[in-house]
Amino acid sequence: MTRPYWKAIDFWIAIVVAIAFWLTFTLFIPYEQTVSTDTALQLLLLILVFPILEEIVFRGLIQESIQKLLSHNNIKTMLFWRISYANLLTSLLFSALHLWSQPVLWALGVILPSLIFGYFKDRYQSLKPSILLHIFYNSGFYWFF
Repeated sequence: MTRPYWKAIDFWIAIVVAIAFWLTFTLFIPYEQTVSTDTALQLLLLILVFPILEEIVFRGLIQESIQKLLSHNNIKTMLFWRISYANLLTSLLFSALHLWSQPVLWALGVILPSLIFGYFKDRYQSLKPSILLHIFYNSGFYWFF
C-alpha cells in the first residue's frame, strides 16, 4: 500500500522545489504581470479555481486519456524516473497553452511544475496531490510577483 502523499518525502520535496522555483524566477527571469489580481474574485480564480479546473482537465482528462491510449496500444508508457510519456505530452501542451497569457520564458517555465503535478497524478492515482501542489505553486507566484 502506498503511503498517503502528504506523508511521503517526494511531496515535501515538491514543496521545496516550488520555493526554489519562485526564487530562481524572481532573480533571473523578469516578469511583466499579464493577469490582474486587483479584486478578490481575480485572486480566487488565480489561486483556487484555475488550479482545480486545470488539474481536472489536464491531469484528469488529457493525461489519463493519453496514458490509456498508450497502454491500450502496448506502447511503452514510462519515459524516465517515474515520468510518463502521458505526463510529458500533457505538460508540453499545458505549457504551450500558457503562451496566451504569459511571456515565453514564463510559459516554458510552467513545464517543470506541470511535470511535478503529473508525477503525483501518476504515482497516487488521484488529483488531490496535484491540485494541492498547483494551488501552492500559484499562491507563491501571486505572493512573489
